[in-house]
Amino acid sequence: MGGLRIGKWFGLEIRIDYSWIIIFTLVLWTFTAGVFPTRVPGLNGATYLAMGFSGTLLFFLSVLLHEISHSLVAESKGIPVDGITLFVFGGIAHTRTEFEEPGDEFLIAAAGPVASFAIAGLFGLLSWAGPRIGAAPAVTAVAAYLALLNLILAVFNLLPGFPLDGGRLFRAAIWKATGDLTRATRVASIGGRVLAYALMGLGLLQIFAGGLIGGIWMIFIGWFVRNAAESSYLQQVLRSSLADVTVEDVMTTDIQTVPADLTLLEFVDAYVFRGRYESYPVVDEERPAGVLTFRQVKGIPQEEWSRRTVADTMTPLEPDGIVAPSTRMIEAMEKIQGSKAGRLLVEEEGRLVGIVTAGDLSRWIRRAQLLGSRS
Repeated sequence: MGGLRIGKWFGLEIRIDYSWIIIFTLVLWTFTAGVFPTRVPGLNGATYLAMGFSGTLLFFLSVLLHEISHSLVAESKGIPVDGITLFVFGGIAHTRTEFEEPGDEFLIAAAGPVASFAIAGLFGLLSWAGPRIGAAPAVTAVAAYLALLNLILAVFNLLPGFPLDGGRLFRAAIWKATGDLTRATRVASIGGRVLAYALMGLGLLQIFAGGLIGGIWMIFIGWFVRNAAESSYLQQVLRSSLADVTVEDVMTTDIQTVPADLTLLEFVDAYVFRGRYESYPVVDEERPAGVLTFRQVKGIPQEEWSRRTVADTMTPLEPDGIVAPSTRMIEAMEKIQGSKAGRLLVEEEGRLVGIVTAGDLSRWIRRAQLLGSRS
């Protein structure tokens, strides 16, 4: 998982994508300069800033709870979740496996809107009770607006456009009816694109009617939904095409390894100018030990090359950095995406037999498309 780690909750690792910082700033500005001064006029700037900051934090906490509800239901169905990453709009739960039954996807997708409705009810209760217990108008206003936002979040997510929760519910229903996940994803993705263009159209109308900020947000959300719908369908097509493909089908077997006890000077003389790769698997007594790249060597002062070894400089193998030839390529692809090295070493009976990278997968897909089959 990428992004900045901010901690653990319910046993799930929570991260924020760097794009989230942009959206946090935009929401904070919208709350502080637009929403709360309109809803509660007459307060000072410091109060509006405090309302905006607390409202923004609580809103993103609500989004996080929405995603956590998905994750907890997924784990109850036997689908492991490594963690959650918050990004520009909402978040994503990183699951190790895909849904195997449409009923599982239906329940997991439904959990998010249910959580948002519950959160909206809680904030609504707080806004109702605020004046009766003497709470400040600023506190009551923040609670009331968060109740509204969570209600909108729940209803919006139930719209039948993939990859929104409603689109996933729609996909699960089509999947159940047809038994074809790829077909169901295609239909649900079309719904997502239709919804996206409708949102962008409404945003333009809102701008022409004088609602500049609301219109821009609507267009931004529509653009995001359209891109997400298209990429989600392409991912499903890729998963479908890789369903029966193993690492052995894709990996590069013509590999050149580097002994771990070699000095960097020996490595440069033997590999940099005579070799044809920019990174090399490192072996220690024929067992995979890590990966060494030219960039790592370049970062070491040349006067140290004669006494510093490959083992001292290489990137050691990560826990998931080794796979077997029989590993399903779809599982290996997920490991490659989460790997710092961007590649996996392939080991069989203690020996390094190949290496697999995103480039290997891209070449395999391109050739499969040209040939129309795996043969």
